[in-house]
Amino acid sequence: MPPAVVPVEDGCAGAGAGDEATYYSCHVAWLTWWNNVRCVLASTFLPCPPAPATAKSATVRGTLFLPSTGDRRVRLFLQDHGGAADPQPAADDEHFLVLDLPSGLGGADIAAAGRIVLEYQRRWTPAAAPGALLASPKWLVYCNGRRVGYAARREAPSDAEGWVLEKLRAVTAGAGRLPGGGVEYLRGRFERIVGSPDAESFHLLEPIGWPEVNGGGGGDGGLSIFFHRI
Repeated sequence: MPPAVVPVEDGCAGAGAGDEATYYSCHVAWLTWWNNVRCVLASTFLPCPPAPATAKSATVRGTLFLPSTGDRRVRLFLQDHGGAADPQPAADDEHFLVLDLPSGLGGADIAAAGRIVLEYQRRWTPAAAPGALLASPKWLVYCNGRRVGYAARREAPSDAEGWVLEKLRAVTAGAGRLPGGGVEYLRGRFERIVGSPDAESFHLLEPIGWPEVNGGGGGDGGLSIFFHRI
């Protein structure tokens, strides 16, 4: 139910000031009630709300690919994107995150879940002060609510990975296979949200979907990647 209006005493300010204060109290009470109702409706029926005002956001370029032979682990590469009007990162932009995801976690698994969660535990380095979140060397990975193994961070792409990334440089947003090599990839812009020193997330801005693998579907095209330290 909407809140009742609580009269506000005007003290010695006179009748006009009392009426104004009562109106203000009513207005604030109704706004508070409506905000509470809107939050309940949003959390029940609507997609995730925007990040809180305290969170920092930016746009980055993200690439995931899965080699067709050899080391069959999905690789994740993230690099700064620059201005919103720029279709691609600058040629000399380095990747600020290179991750090898657990073996056995395929692109189709990630696409079907629509999200993956990476967890770093402080007890792994109890004596060290926590540094930058994404500088953590290893992560526990959860997909579709289950633990699927560990991800490992590397400083830079290998020469072979650099060749693949160069081939994908012209791809603004998309998913598919590289001709000849059979490398499956997904590439697009991600919104980076820094909620705190211990929590960051990346959300694909253009729903794409992983290319079909062995007759499986590519999900609904959305993808979110969450990093947190506990």
